[in-house]
Amino acid sequence: MPSKLFILLKSPHEYRDLDAVAALGGDDRVGVLLFEDATLFPALKDRRDELIDVADEIYVMGDDLDARGLRSKVGKEFQVIDYPRAVDLIMDEFDQTITL
Repeated sequence: MPSKLFILLKSPHEYRDLDAVAALGGDDRVGVLLFEDATLFPALKDRRDELIDVADEIYVMGDDLDARGLRSKVGKEFQVIDYPRAVDLIMDEFDQTITL
């Protein structure tokens, strides 16, 4: 099955909705990687639930979570990762990478 990894960098407040992820992901395996201010998604219930609905796998950068004091807000639906793991996801584990 084809796979797409979506990289989100901006705060959930800057994304009106995640329809682009759902539309571009289609029936493919959809992963989402949260960097920088996008690591706020796990802390906001409505936005967290919306993200869980559109993605098969969700990864969060541990350093960015720690910088914002949000590690305790991350539920089991999110995989906290480091930079080497992010590189593996981008380079090896997904067919396509899309930055939104």
